[in-house]
Amino acid sequence: MADKKFELRLLTPAVRSTNSPYKYQAEVSMVIVHTVTGDRGFLHGHEAISVVLETGIMRIFPGDDASELKLAVLGGVAQMDGNVLTVITEAAEWPEDIDRARAAAQRDEVLKRMEKAEAKELDALKKELRAAEVLMAVGAMPPSGITHEK
Repeated sequence: MADKKFELRLLTPAVRSTNSPYKYQAEVSMVIVHTVTGDRGFLHGHEAISVVLETGIMRIFPGDDASELKLAVLGGVAQMDGNVLTVITEAAEWPEDIDRARAAAQRDEVLKRMEKAEAKELDALKKELRAAEVLMAVGAMPPSGITHEK
C-alpha cells in the first residue's frame, strides 16, 4: 500500500531558481523538524499548526522506499495547513552544499569568543555554536542525491 503523502514547500531567501520560489518542493510521506519544544513530525492529515523552528536537522521521508533526506535548517517557522507543510527559514543546506572546514572554523571561533564573553552574550554565542555544529553534522552525511539549485 502506498504511503499517503502531503506537499512540502521549503522557502529560503537565497533561492535563485527561475523555475520555482522553493529551495525544495515535493510530495512526501513524513517530515520531522526541530522546534523550540523538541522534534515534531508531520504526516498526511496532520492538524493545522504553526511551530517555531530552532537550528537543527530537518528529516524528509519521500516515501515509496526512497532514502531519507536530511538538511541543516537554521531556525524559522513551519506551518501545516490542508496537507501542505510550508517551512520558511533563513538558511537551509543540503550535505553536499556545506563546507565542513568552514563550519569547523566557525565553531572554533565561537568557542574562543565564549571563553571571553560576558554572561549576557552567552545565549547568542550558544546559538552560533549550535548552527556550526549542525552544519558540521549534516555536512558529514551522505549527499542528498537530489537535483537542486546551489
